[in-house]
Amino acid sequence: MKLDDTATNRIRDRMLDAVDLAATFVLAVECALTAVQADFDLFGILVLSFVGSVGGAVIRDLLLGEHPPAPFRDWRYAALALAATMVVLIASLVLGPVGSFTPPLQVDVFEGGGLALAAVAGTRKCLDYKLNSASVVIIATVNGCGGGMLRDVLLARVPKVLHEDFYATAAIAGAALIVVLVRRFQVRQDVAGAAGAVAIFTLRAAALVGAWRLPHLH
Repeated sequence: MKLDDTATNRIRDRMLDAVDLAATFVLAVECALTAVQADFDLFGILVLSFVGSVGGAVIRDLLLGEHPPAPFRDWRYAALALAATMVVLIASLVLGPVGSFTPPLQVDVFEGGGLALAAVAGTRKCLDYKLNSASVVIIATVNGCGGGMLRDVLLARVPKVLHEDFYATAAIAGAALIVVLVRRFQVRQDVAGAAGAVAIFTLRAAALVGAWRLPHLH
């Protein structure tokens, strides 16, 4: 039986929400780990976890003209950020200092996963708005990297997006892949989103392991 447009839209909205919330949780874990390693107090950890996990989604929704942005309309974003923070704090109490059970590479894994999920969520939402392809890729990249930029600003360091190779580049590549698959080859958005997420995470992981670098001017 074929679903009507209303039912299809509801399913699509639920899937988009699921990806967006998953990105929030993964990024919140990464930001909480980073905050603990930076010796923030409990309030600072909570702030960094929330800002870093929803910052990209907030910027995305503002660019799309949604007021207020989804993280301020839906209690689940704040709840997931809080839950992720509690997971990290409990783990640090049970397992010892964060560095003993989360070496930097593991933190990068969370960051790569969050980057992939957030960029995919941004791409799919922009596609629903029928934006042109270039705008879709730009806003999706902002969605993926925006939270990390705010996190780095609060940590008083240069944002990774400005000097870490294949960070924004990975998000751009994945978002572009989704747009091509959906608009050129008529691939379903969920399938294209999965392919884009794998592409982003793979590029980011390969860049970290292989120390890939774009040209730098000295």
